[in-house]
Parts: sequence; structure tokens; C-alpha cells
Amino acid sequence: MFLQAIINGAEKPGPTHQSFKCKDSGNFKSNDLLTCRDDAFKSLYKSMGKPGRYTGFDSSFDTNAQMHGVWTYALCPPNIKMEACLECFNNTIPYLIKNCPKQKEGVAWTALPKVTCILRYADYSIHGDFAEWAWTSFSTPPNETSANVAELEKGLTLLANNLKEKAAGGDNNKKFTSGAIPYGPGAGNAWPLYGYMQCTPGISKDKCIKCLNDANRFIHNCCGKGRKLSAIALSTNCYFWCAHMDFSPKKL
Repeated sequence: MFLQAIINGAEKPGPTHQSFKCKDSGNFKSNDLLTCRDDAFKSLYKSMGKPGRYTGFDSSFDTNAQMHGVWTYALCPPNIKMEACLECFNNTIPYLIKNCPKQKEGVAWTALPKVTCILRYADYSIHGDFAEWAWTSFSTPPNETSANVAELEKGLTLLANNLKEKAAGGDNNKKFTSGAIPYGPGAGNAWPLYGYMQCTPGISKDKCIKCLNDANRFIHNCCGKGRKLSAIALSTNCYFWCAHMDFSPKKL
């Protein structure tokens, strides 16, 4: 009943973009484990919604009588309201269940107008697990920045270099930072470029930096060459979100 309420609640508002990947590692062999997965999602939703403890990341585990279990986690920006993360999570749970109905491991990403979230599950402990087997990217419609490709590519690299050490230097509760840089033709004519970077808190600083470097390369390949106004690259463990507008919570 609880999970069905989440699914019904996810019908609107609909997500701006969604993507998923199911890992090719086989299927659950019993309905008990599928129930464990659903129960783990329920526990994760309840835990993330507890007042006063929202950090943008939470995890959950559920097991059956044979001591086989399913682990889950969800990641959102920590500087948004808890309700915005739960809205994103609401949209992602039924989407992931629908598209990875029996697989042992899967991940899904949802982008709403004001927040992006990651939801992952597996039949083994994934807290602290560094896994780059799945990536996706989203961008704005074909609106283009007035910067040329070389200028934008240079700006993206500078922004990533400014943010990644700060994000990776976080603790076991939060690995996140945001910031902005001017880039372009020079003083008085520069464009602002804003960014978020975040990793799952359980991974090490070095692995977080590697993930964010890979996200930066993904952004260059998917969106820099297209001169996109806004783009995000996401994996199972991190994301890099950049835009030509200030999308901090006070501006959303």
C-alpha cells in the first residue's frame, strides 16, 4: 500500500528527463527478494523524510528469512528542501521498478526542473562501492550559449577544477559543493557558468575525484561541443551539473 501510494503520487508532476540502466548480472530468483527490494525502497523513503536529518544521501537494507537481502541508496543535492528530493525520489522508484523488474542490480536518474536525483539498488552491499558501469546525461533543448566551443570547453574545465577537490573533501555524510566562474572573451564581456558537484559519501576522496573527472569528460563529449546552456552528467556514484543560470535554491 505504501509503495503504491508512492507510485500514484509520482504521476504528477512528471520528470523533465529520466534514464535507467539494469546491470547484466542476472535476475532475482524469488519473489521474496523482489519484496525485499520494494521494502528497502519504502524504508529509504521513510528515512530520507525524517525531519532534521536530511543530508541529500540515505541508504537502506532489507533481508528475507534466508538472510539474502537488497541494498539501496538515493542521492540528491543537500542544499535543497527535503520535500524536493522526495518528489524526485517519488518519480524514480516506479520508473526503476518498471524498467528493471527482476534484475539483481539497477540504477535510475531523474531530472525535475529544480533537482536531479540518483536511485540505486543491488543484491550486495553498495555503500562505499565504487561502480562506474552506468552513466547518463541530460541537457537543455537545443538552445545554445553565445560562447564558441573552445571558450565553453575551457570554462567547463576551469569550473570542474575549481569544484572537484571541494566536493571530494567532504565527510561520510556529505560530498558536495557548488560554485561559479566567469569565462569567455575577457573582463566586461565574460559569461557566468554555475556548477554543482556531488559524490556518494561512502567512497574515498580519490575515487570521488576520479568519478568527477569522468563526469567532466562526459559533459564535454555530450554537451560542451553542442554549446548547451545547461547539462548534467551522472553515474552511479557522482554527478556534475553546470548551467548558465544561477540554480541555487534561493534562485529556483
